[in-house]
Amino acid sequence: MILKNLLYGLFIGIGFIVPGVSGGVLATILGIYDKIINTLTHFGKDIKKNILFILPLIIGIIISVLLFSKLILFLLEERQEFISYVFIGLIIGCLPYLLKEIKIKTQKTIMLIPFILSLLLGIILYIVGENLETEMIYPSNFIMLVGGIFYAIGKIVPGISGSALLMLLGIYKYFLNIIANPKLFNLHILFKFIPFIISFILSGIVLIKIMDILLKKHFRITYSVIIGFVISSILFIYPHCFSFAYLIIAFLSFLISYELSK
Repeated sequence: MILKNLLYGLFIGIGFIVPGVSGGVLATILGIYDKIINTLTHFGKDIKKNILFILPLIIGIIISVLLFSKLILFLLEERQEFISYVFIGLIIGCLPYLLKEIKIKTQKTIMLIPFILSLLLGIILYIVGENLETEMIYPSNFIMLVGGIFYAIGKIVPGISGSALLMLLGIYKYFLNIIANPKLFNLHILFKFIPFIISFILSGIVLIKIMDILLKKHFRITYSVIIGFVISSILFIYPHCFSFAYLIIAFLSFLISYELSK
């Protein structure tokens, strides 16, 4: 179980690097999103059991970010089409699992209105993000504070692109440049990131509790919204090119995702 969760953490950690892909979506693909939220919310009930579950995931995420950030960024620059279609397949592959979960836990199908609204919101975020070209060279502390909240939303709520939200604030390239080039990190940047880190942690704690309540009391609505966001997230990683070879890549990753999420 520990080794399995470590591997899961490595996979989820990629969502902290790849633009348009959230860790929540990758946890959903693996079928452990609900369990992560429940464990973090009720951590004190069985501390030993919860530590054995969550610690390997955290270690895996950290290792993934440290080891794979350069590789992922290289692939995004040199083989963007390949890696984009891999993740498109992975995202589509988890949709049958999400629909099945609604059916199993509520004995009903997806709710169309919440699904359509979240899908439209995701599309709007994509359009706005695509048309925003303003990037801040020296973002204010307030912007970094809001950025931490937005980034937490993008990493905890499946399907919402944290990169798109950071684009709305004009700090995406600033943020990505620091992650990709740790040598640039100095005392000035550390102080600049303190509001970001604090707001990310605090808002993350609040969001986890909210998601736990929604999953327990409003499961059908929540998963309908999640499915809408998950589908719209494909827009953020689509490389605007098409070929038969890429279609095969997407299909293979679809099969992998489908099997993982069973």
